[in-house]
This record gives sequence, C-alpha cells and structure tokens, in this order.
Amino acid sequence: MIEIGAGSGVLTAALAEVARAVRAIEIDPWHASKLRPRFEASDRVEVVEADFFATPLPRERYSVFSNVPFSRTADVVRHLTEARLQPEDIYLVVQAEAAARFVGRPYRNETVQSLKLGPWWHAEIVHWFNRTDFEPPPAVDCVLLWLARRPRPLVRDADRSRYLRFVSGSFGSDAVSRGLRGRFTPRQLALLGRRLGFGRRARPPSLSFEQWLTLFRQQGDRNGVRQR
Repeated sequence: MIEIGAGSGVLTAALAEVARAVRAIEIDPWHASKLRPRFEASDRVEVVEADFFATPLPRERYSVFSNVPFSRTADVVRHLTEARLQPEDIYLVVQAEAAARFVGRPYRNETVQSLKLGPWWHAEIVHWFNRTDFEPPPAVDCVLLWLARRPRPLVRDADRSRYLRFVSGSFGSDAVSRGLRGRFTPRQLALLGRRLGFGRRARPPSLSFEQWLTLFRQQGDRNGVRQR
C-alpha cells in the first residue's frame, strides 16, 4: 500500500492495521521528521521523504490510499492511471464534486474524464464523509473515491489512442450529431440513435458511457476494424 501525503500519520496508522506494508510518502520535511520516530518500531510502515510525482512506482502489485490536496486530485489520478506501472486499486479522499466528474453516472452526466477512464478503470464513490469527520471541517462535501483497474479492458490497448481521440473530438460539440459528423452518415447515426435510445439533438453528456463505447465500436466496425 502506498499512502500519498502521510501528513501527521493518522491514516498511516489506520492503514498499517489492515495492510501488509505501507509506504508513507511525505514531501514536507517537518512532517517526515515526525513520522519517522512514530513508526520506527513498526515493521509494516516505511516513511519516505520525497515528492510522490518524482518517486518510482512499485514493480509488484500495489494499491494507493490518500487524502490528497483538492487542487492536486486530477494530477494524482492522471499520474496513476496513465503510469506504466499502474496500481490495482486507488482510494482517494476527495471533494464530492471532483469525484463525480471521474465517476459520471449515476452522480452526474458523463464527462470527458469519466469517459476516458471507463474502458480501463471502474470508478465508484464508496463512502460519504461527514464534514465533522475532519479537523478542521472542510467547506465542501468529501467522499472516498475508488478506482479499480479492470482485469480485462473494454478497449484494446492498441486502440487506446484512437478511443481517446474519439472521445475528445466528439464530446465538445453542443449535439451528438454535430460531434459525430464525418464519423457516421446521417442515416447511420439515426439508426444508431434509435437502437441506443438517443436523439440527434441529444447533448454529448446525456449519453452514458456504455452508449459512447458502443458508438466507438460501431465506428470501428464501419471502418473495417473489429473491436472487442
């Protein structure tokens, strides 16, 4: 288990009770100096004074748990989900609004972030905190975001770049029909809309991840590329 930003060690102590080993990464020298004596007798905790973003990730299987600064949430998610050595699971205490952007439905409409994660990661909010759980209490609602790497991706790694371009290029328009222009003929799009349950004027965020994935696969079939 890797903990990003161990701070005072409150989460570190809790993680050490359930994890076989905890690598507590802390960039602040003062906090790191307090963590070392606190856990020096523990054979489960390793305190590392370093910048997480500059620290090599483990080669063996690992998970991540962290109460990250809200301003770095997107950076942490991007760093871990795009790494060559990715974790099995990521647990992050984050602002509820930010978590919803990564999860998409049922908490809000899909976003570019949720669609780009979906083929490779299962995203879920697994706990809602009370503001009084924190000291001092935050001014916003906080949740525990869980990202689990899919054992079998829904898009082949060879098609990753094409899928990401498809999402980025199709999502920014005010209507699905406009974003998918050039990828499908009007007739093909009308048939797909009836089959998948959306109209030509539907806004891109109103489509579910499953609908977007089907559109990507159908585009592949149309171009003579078979998708899994």
